[in-house]
Amino acid sequence: MKKEHYAWAICFAGALLIFISMGVVSNGFAIFLPYIRDEFGLTNAQTSALVTVRLIMNFVSLLFIGIYYDRLNIRLGATVSVGFAVAGFFMYSIAKTFFGFLAAAAVAGLTYGLGSMVPASILMNRWFYRHKALAISICSAGSGVGSILVPPVITGLLSMMSLGQVFRLIAFFMLTSMAVIFMIIRNDPHELGLGRCGEYHSGLKEAAASDMVKAAPDKGRLPASVMVIACASCFLMGAQGNPGMSHVPVLYNAEGFTTVFCATLLSIIGIALTVGKIALGEITDKIGSYGSTVVFCGFLVLGNFLCSMAGVAGATSDQTGAMLAIISVSVLGAGYSISTIGPSIWAGNLASEMEYAGVLRSFQLNYAFGALVTGTVPGILADHFGGSYVPAFALFTVLALAASVLMVIAYRKRG
Repeated sequence: MKKEHYAWAICFAGALLIFISMGVVSNGFAIFLPYIRDEFGLTNAQTSALVTVRLIMNFVSLLFIGIYYDRLNIRLGATVSVGFAVAGFFMYSIAKTFFGFLAAAAVAGLTYGLGSMVPASILMNRWFYRHKALAISICSAGSGVGSILVPPVITGLLSMMSLGQVFRLIAFFMLTSMAVIFMIIRNDPHELGLGRCGEYHSGLKEAAASDMVKAAPDKGRLPASVMVIACASCFLMGAQGNPGMSHVPVLYNAEGFTTVFCATLLSIIGIALTVGKIALGEITDKIGSYGSTVVFCGFLVLGNFLCSMAGVAGATSDQTGAMLAIISVSVLGAGYSISTIGPSIWAGNLASEMEYAGVLRSFQLNYAFGALVTGTVPGILADHFGGSYVPAFALFTVLALAASVLMVIAYRKRG
């Protein structure tokens, strides 16, 4: 690869990082939940608690992420974050009790917090001058790829080996990926004597940099009122996004669909999520983030609503019900693209250049807190409503609608 295009190698490393931290540790892990619940006799609430503990560690790690990367830098910090995933999945492989799985979820949760969109977004902001939204989308698409590949691979492996052996195999894969990430990532283009990708010499680089500095005062500092509204939107996005994706398999499993079919649904979400993220990046670069936000928030609200009708799909004939389920999760997967990478794009458009890192951290922190607050809600509601997760997705529909309206208001107030 030519040096002037090394930014795309950084993008690949970022995608691999997100594949592990979000695609496997978070989204793809949903496929393990029914197996853990059934093999070790956990209740629905205890199963959801594994998600909640991971989200707690995600939230806690985000509180200290600034100090973490100041001490270790992006390259070393991202590498170490994958090490937590390796340790967490090894702990999953030897866990036999509910508390053993909780401990493993806590360690793996550090990867989800320290190795996800914050370091990836900062890297893309450092390495890309043009196509920044596309680069962020490609990185984030790693989580969708995880949702595509992990369910069928795990289902196939579990037919040949034990749950513990599968966890150890994944830990070994993560260890290999950890080495790849360290070899590729560089903290800044200047380490290789480069400028940012797309920062062409139509004038001096210094002139381009000067233009960027001038752009910040024109946009001005982000008003406190807009910041509060945007953070509230991110909170609600997190409240429905991460817990929702983690519980899609058990939602349809509880309505009578087979475990294998539910794994397929998670892969379909992954495909829709991957395509949606790349499309979101392209659309954002072309028409701006306000228009793309409106379009993809529409998908998000509609997808949650369709999934809240999972009982209808389960009550119809096998073929019709399966088709309804596939359509529902496809729309939801496309909508999840704005839920997951929205905070990174919104920070880049609402904040001035100098505020970017701080605003991004605040958005991600509120997103993580929202996911933490509702992490156990689906399991609690399922235990209360006879094992059905439909009420949880009805709640997620309302939360997605409220989050969408708030972000539109934030953009309009920002002008």
